[in-house]
Amino acid sequence: MSVHNSLAQTGDPGQKKRSFVGNIIYGIRTSFGKDTTGRRESVTILNTDALLPYEGKIIRSIRTDQLGFEKSISDSAGNFIYFGTRVLNAVHATSRDQTIRRNLYLQTGTRFNPYLAADNERYLRTIGFIQDSRIIIDSSSTTDSVDIIVITKDLFAYSPSIGGLSPLRQRVGLSNINLLGTGQKVSFTYLHDTRRKPASGIDAGYSYNNIGGSFINAGFNFSKITRNIYDRREDEENFLLQLDRPLVSQYKRLAGGLIVGKGRSMNLYPNYYGGDYYRYEYGVGDVWAGYNLGARKYLNDQKLHVKKFIGLRYFNYHFFETPYQVNDKVFDQRFNSRQGVLASLTLFRQYYYKTRYIYGFGVTEDIPAGFNVSITAGWYKQLDLSRPYLGLDAYRYIVTRKRDIAGLFVRSGLFVNQGNIEDASLMFGGSFFTRVLYAGNKRVRQYFRGSYSAIINRVALNPLRINNTLGVRNFNSDLASGNCRLALRCETFVFLEEKYFGFRLAPFASGDLVYLGRNQSATDESGIFYGLGGGIRARNENLVFGTFELRGIIIPRKGTGDNRFKISVAVNLQFRYNSSYVSKPDIAELNGDVTGDIY
Repeated sequence: MSVHNSLAQTGDPGQKKRSFVGNIIYGIRTSFGKDTTGRRESVTILNTDALLPYEGKIIRSIRTDQLGFEKSISDSAGNFIYFGTRVLNAVHATSRDQTIRRNLYLQTGTRFNPYLAADNERYLRTIGFIQDSRIIIDSSSTTDSVDIIVITKDLFAYSPSIGGLSPLRQRVGLSNINLLGTGQKVSFTYLHDTRRKPASGIDAGYSYNNIGGSFINAGFNFSKITRNIYDRREDEENFLLQLDRPLVSQYKRLAGGLIVGKGRSMNLYPNYYGGDYYRYEYGVGDVWAGYNLGARKYLNDQKLHVKKFIGLRYFNYHFFETPYQVNDKVFDQRFNSRQGVLASLTLFRQYYYKTRYIYGFGVTEDIPAGFNVSITAGWYKQLDLSRPYLGLDAYRYIVTRKRDIAGLFVRSGLFVNQGNIEDASLMFGGSFFTRVLYAGNKRVRQYFRGSYSAIINRVALNPLRINNTLGVRNFNSDLASGNCRLALRCETFVFLEEKYFGFRLAPFASGDLVYLGRNQSATDESGIFYGLGGGIRARNENLVFGTFELRGIIIPRKGTGDNRFKISVAVNLQFRYNSSYVSKPDIAELNGDVTGDIY
């Protein structure tokens, strides 16, 4: 029997049919059963291992197979048929064959390249409506040709959202990320808040995956309830048009993107602001394009070579009106007009491992190995300060023989103004995930990360803060800032084997320790900060919304206006790291990891 047939097997054909009530009882009983993926197999493998033996053979045919929610790609022996999966299969429209095929860049009649095929399999997993994918070789293949089977499993298309339900305020929404299996996404959110005038507002969006097989994704969003950039109240009106073409493979030539938008704050909370609200209006224009030099040169080579990618970007974030409360001569990246032209050269040699139990709860995750170095130069203007810029981003990704996962990173940048170096920034550090460890039938990962950041002669950039992913978790105050930061983090994740109505649980414990050097401002807080906490996460990998998290944390030295002990509930956490080869040119970011390049 082929791998395809074993994955497609649906169970005992002679199984006795159950009534509607019987299905519910059976579903409850099986929902508290063991997960059949509990074997102590190696969960980290090179993504080309199963494909290398077929290198150079002619691709004779390609067919697709879309699995239902009762099946698992990572566990071909398991079929989880109960009431919940029956409901998901009945309501969900599975991705159409043509939807999957337009996201393939393997072609019949060409020679099979295992690196290109592994790239394509990984790219499928980055698409928002696909949970997991495999590209396998059918057993009917001959000595000189191969028949390819592309197996995918969708995420459940419908995703409700609740942003609060109280007598005074209700925010609810619904989205479909794969409308009728076509790869289109529609979303709608409704807000009713009695403190607003008018009390109601909406947010609506539409996007299309891979227009005409061009690998260009398009999206449009209109909102009257966006959180403003001053105090995060839901009174900004904006629209945004976005086009994006990622570098989907190391053998593809083009990547780029376009963002066009406009926004303004509205005085929709008059009793809260007392008529003294922060009025602003802005426009956004951001376009970039890049070319992968010699992308096809080594397509039929058995070795991975260093790739060279050049990128060029122009952006203009212009404020037509700024709040009168903000001094128009003071540098503040929230309200300053900014524009620039940046060019980059990226050298990379990356390959990927397939693993599990990093941020997911058993679904396949792609971990890079190799290196990625990007040099960026150009011109940057903030307010009336116009300066040349030079920056470096370097990453080294390592997967050891014992399948521990490590990453080293350096980010640096500087500006030159009248012969003087300004806003010289540096951040370096490393992160480490242990291999999957076993405690009984539980899987354990240990995570460590350390980083050091500094800004010399700061003029216009934001100071270093700790209310972000590189600081102390759940620390909210932005008054703790400085020009140097030493941050250490440690976390332990325990993935339980059982499933509860399709949800898996992962208790965790965490600790953060940060030293923040003093800023020029005497009002800013500095010194040592730390936080200790833990909690539990839950996720159903079939559903599109992210991880549920209940976290408790103690921060003995709290920020001004903050609390020492916090309990937080997050209902749509998106744990994600970068799974693409290149990013658009940008200045070095030291207060976050927007691109997800750091583990």
